[in-house]
Amino acid sequence: MFDRRKKASDTRCGYVEVEICFCGKRKWLSTGVQLFPRQWSPTKHVIGHPDSVLLNMRIEAVRKPVMDYISRLMIDGEEFSFDGLEAALYKNRLSSSFEEFVSERMQNRSDIQEVTRRNHRRLSNALEAFGRIKLFSDLTPQHIREFDDWLHQRGYTQTTVAAYHKFMKNYINLAMSDGLISENPYAGIRIDKGKHKLRRFLTEDELRSILSFVSDDPSTRRARDLFVFQCFTGFAYADLAKFDFSTARKVDGRYVIRDVRQKSGEEFYVVLLPPALEILKRYNFNLPIISNQKYNSALKAVAAGAGLKFNLTSHMGRHTFATYCINHGIGVETIAAMLGHSNIKTTQIYAKMVNKSVVMAYDQLKYKLCDLR
Repeated sequence: MFDRRKKASDTRCGYVEVEICFCGKRKWLSTGVQLFPRQWSPTKHVIGHPDSVLLNMRIEAVRKPVMDYISRLMIDGEEFSFDGLEAALYKNRLSSSFEEFVSERMQNRSDIQEVTRRNHRRLSNALEAFGRIKLFSDLTPQHIREFDDWLHQRGYTQTTVAAYHKFMKNYINLAMSDGLISENPYAGIRIDKGKHKLRRFLTEDELRSILSFVSDDPSTRRARDLFVFQCFTGFAYADLAKFDFSTARKVDGRYVIRDVRQKSGEEFYVVLLPPALEILKRYNFNLPIISNQKYNSALKAVAAGAGLKFNLTSHMGRHTFATYCINHGIGVETIAAMLGHSNIKTTQIYAKMVNKSVVMAYDQLKYKLCDLR
């Protein structure tokens, strides 16, 4: 049945449930399917939805075990009971594949971006390689701890291990909301989040070295230009790859970019500074995008040519923009809007990072004060 609570509208979805009625009593089973009224048919079920076939299969996956239980009772001449139904459904759920559930949900989720989906796919691959959490019945605290040990044995950092557990909890919560499991296997288990590595950014002197660096190699030159563009816009690689200058608006003589981050779906607001505009003019306002792998490889040549003692990465440009803003007194809330952070705590990480810049500033101040003697 659709929209039992009569809350669906043209702008609000209703739930599809399986209803069992017996001797005046009713029980409802969630299918996890949500639809607009125009997408539901009492006879054909899901219609006019891009995933109609998949969603109808999901509804049938909930309905079929109920019908199988009733058919067995009819064959054996036994009476129906809700307790017996619940026991049969519980047994069926435990024998179902958790791996398949994760894989199916991951592929069809509309609430995550593609870059996030790729990260979740690593969980699916890890579960397959681990091999001890296949069925819903395998979701036990003991197996969760063994999975944690297995991840550590493979040499993952604690932050990476914590990310795998975060993804796992996400799908366990989805399974619980669908009534596929009743208890959380993570109950009583605490996963240390670990400490993230210090985000590397360029000092102003290092950035000047990049700006003054000239290369005869076209690929190195392109990588240098893209990196400079990131340093003056705060773009992550994914946002750089989809950048389209035609979306820019001119406001009070400035070119403004208002877009949505590829990773989080959060809106960001950027004004194109003169160095970024110079890069765009150099390429007729059409940036020469290359793959992230080739980009990071070419950045090694940029770092060497600019005389830096460390390798550059594409994300270092974003970090440089953020710390540059912090160092020049721009508020954290404003920087969060520039970077498209969904949580201001992420932006505040950069405020902690500038402690290193503060120390360097004191070194410069020391020499200037010495001149006053």
